[in-house]
Amino acid sequence: MDNIPQYVKIKNYIKENIKQGKINPGDKIPSEKELGDIFNVSRITATTAVRDLVNEGLVYRIQGKGTFVTEKNLEDIRKHRFYGFENDSSLTKGEHKTLSKGKIKADEELSEKLDISNGEELYEIIRTKVINNKVNALEYVYLPVKYYLSLDIEKSEINLIHDMVEEYCFLKQKRAKIYIEPMISGKNEEELMKIEKNSPILLWEKITYSEEDKIVEYSKNIINSELYKFYMDLDLN
Repeated sequence: MDNIPQYVKIKNYIKENIKQGKINPGDKIPSEKELGDIFNVSRITATTAVRDLVNEGLVYRIQGKGTFVTEKNLEDIRKHRFYGFENDSSLTKGEHKTLSKGKIKADEELSEKLDISNGEELYEIIRTKVINNKVNALEYVYLPVKYYLSLDIEKSEINLIHDMVEEYCFLKQKRAKIYIEPMISGKNEEELMKIEKNSPILLWEKITYSEEDKIVEYSKNIINSELYKFYMDLDLN
């Protein structure tokens, strides 16, 4: 027996059409009246389905015009609890472009972030994450040289930072703290990410600690807010 509620069938119908490319980002979905006619249900049932899709961030309403498929990539923030963006995320898809890598000396800000002395040597990696020729994130990574004695930054191939920490740091990583903060872009972000002046961006900072509670990595991802929307899917049972 088919026990799936009608409003869930409507949601699945919209999701499947988006998945198959029949409805693309920015496209208008059928109206609630049209959905009611397609499924032979009341408009209230169709409205419930559309409202759920809006709450999930999959579609958005424009007063007097209709409901449209969101053009932003949706990211469940809980899926990033392990390695920041280094998991099954649209932020890891596409291409990483390394802008620079090498040694620098910690300034006051970085020495505070990494709990080290001012002037200590760090490995710095700066790269972009590009999908369909659009920069979706700008990434800065800082590794204290004293914990990475076997790392040759110039010769090393850089993929997942978590894997680099695991391979080259002689201290075993144990936990990480994530900080998320909305910001307005500055000149540097605007040039590197090719975004408009004073664009909304999202700063995602990660501090990785070893078993000895030493900071072995500090990284910050600057996310193009035009391309992403974050949400949480909570199990309340």
